[in-house]
Amino acid sequence: MSQCLWKYKRDIIHHYNRIAGIYDSLYGEEQKAKIESILRIIKGERKDLVLDAGCGTGLLIEYLASKVDHFVGLDSSEKVLKVALDKSRRLKIKGNVSLIRADIDILPFRDSVFDKIFALTLLQNVPEPHKTLREMIRVAKKNSLIAVTGLKKHFTKKSFSEVISEISQGYVFAEPLNIHDFIAIFKMSKVKDKYG
Repeated sequence: MSQCLWKYKRDIIHHYNRIAGIYDSLYGEEQKAKIESILRIIKGERKDLVLDAGCGTGLLIEYLASKVDHFVGLDSSEKVLKVALDKSRRLKIKGNVSLIRADIDILPFRDSVFDKIFALTLLQNVPEPHKTLREMIRVAKKNSLIAVTGLKKHFTKKSFSEVISEISQGYVFAEPLNIHDFIAIFKMSKVKDKYG
């Protein structure tokens, strides 16, 4: 990895380590509104193995972990993962939750394992969004659903659509009111051949 890319990633890690303890009070309501919008389309099923890529403080854990077979949260910030671990313990669902500190661009999983993948408020925090999406596609099962969001202050509607349409031939695009993100949901069956 080049020095420039590593510095970018290191700065993001430091930022989230600094705000881990107050993240939910700063952005919790916004994140919950986003999660609820997405879960109207993607339902967690008992048999699902779910990946929350860039899980942060584990807000999605509250909604899905008790409804699916296993929930994997992955983030590069150790301090937000600690908040997520405390949350899963409080909810008494630690047994079916795994939290992993890793680089989102080098996922420590074999190919084609996850039924549902969520990457909420993640793409603006990675240096190469296409690379990140390709890595998520690699670990998704053939009929998986993938939900991705991008902050409107970082992406225009056009630039976010371009990132997603480079990967997927068809996707559901949403621009909910009062949410600061664009939302795209696509099926692995719609992923363009060079990525699937």
